[in-house]
Amino acid sequence: MDETIFFDNAKEKVTKFFEQEFENFPPLLMSHFLNRFNDMLDYAEEDLKIKPKIIFTDNIDSLVKFVPKTMALTIFEDNEATMFNSRLKSILALMRQDWCLFIDLKEDKISYGLIMSFRSIKDKNFLQVLEDTTFSKERTSKTHCVIARPLNSYSMLLHSIGGETLTVNFSLDKSKNNVFTKEIRELVDATFSKLRTTQRKLEDMKNMYMNIFTNVLNDVHGALCVIVDKDYVDTGLFEDGIWLKEPINFSRLFTQSKSYSEVKLQAHADLFLKMLNFDGITIIDNLGRLRAYNVFVEPNSKKVGYIVGGARKRAAFHILSSKRKGIVGVYFQSHEGEVFFQALKQPKPKEEKHEKKDDQKQSKAVVVVEQQPSANEPTENK
Repeated sequence: MDETIFFDNAKEKVTKFFEQEFENFPPLLMSHFLNRFNDMLDYAEEDLKIKPKIIFTDNIDSLVKFVPKTMALTIFEDNEATMFNSRLKSILALMRQDWCLFIDLKEDKISYGLIMSFRSIKDKNFLQVLEDTTFSKERTSKTHCVIARPLNSYSMLLHSIGGETLTVNFSLDKSKNNVFTKEIRELVDATFSKLRTTQRKLEDMKNMYMNIFTNVLNDVHGALCVIVDKDYVDTGLFEDGIWLKEPINFSRLFTQSKSYSEVKLQAHADLFLKMLNFDGITIIDNLGRLRAYNVFVEPNSKKVGYIVGGARKRAAFHILSSKRKGIVGVYFQSHEGEVFFQALKQPKPKEEKHEKKDDQKQSKAVVVVEQQPSANEPTENK
């Protein structure tokens, strides 16, 4: 069951979602969580915005064992949920990158702490493993879990390990409901659409890009990334920017030889993240190579004057409306967390059209030659 609801019935639906996963979820804890629900969407500590990822479970040890290289650090233990707000404030300030807050529920105590998996930038993180796994009935009968994480400044996703999801959207604009994981996955697929390599290597590279752009969503206030064809040569649209003399080729960093270096891979991923955080546009191609950053375009007011949003959004639609040959797609992320990826249809090569015309002429000539017998005698081409 996948469902999106809005603020008018959010409280009732969220409560029911937890009740379906947990047999006895503490009513006081539920009340505290609902009271802080909206704050979680735009939470900040000392002017630093944090998108808190909270895991409610009754078996944290089972989750630690299930996901390799995972550590859980218990910070507080209470007999009841009265200290919920205080515990949250103390722990949320520590959350960066892949750290998640867990709340472990036992009959006689509630534990609060941090959990994460220590993995390569090319591996799935703790939440990705939990959300992408189809758990057996035997496991879900012993371990119950609900993951709560903000998608942006106006919506929250709830995901149970039983496979149920619920998106709570507080925006009055129901069209603003893009799921960032779907948009990023489409971006990543387009980024490597012309790369020919092993399935394992391709999967690792896609995981790395998924992790980078997930970090962009968590740590960067806005981003604009354009994918171009591997043979793209700029004719002026992106001339105002910094083009790398030699593109950064991530596929070479994934070699299976002894030259592979996790430190080098992480350093390049961090550099990519910094470029995405720069003002302007970052450009990559469909071999996964980093081509340019800090690129600016001058939007055509006649074409994008109707767009409601800032300069970044107008630039995105200006590029889309240009329909330039060689532009594969555009990824946009606002400081509020609005996300979309839009692919551009690529024109068919002219050579293919000529070949088809030649084939058609040839087939017509064959028909004329074979229509020599009597008109009453059917032929194959008729």
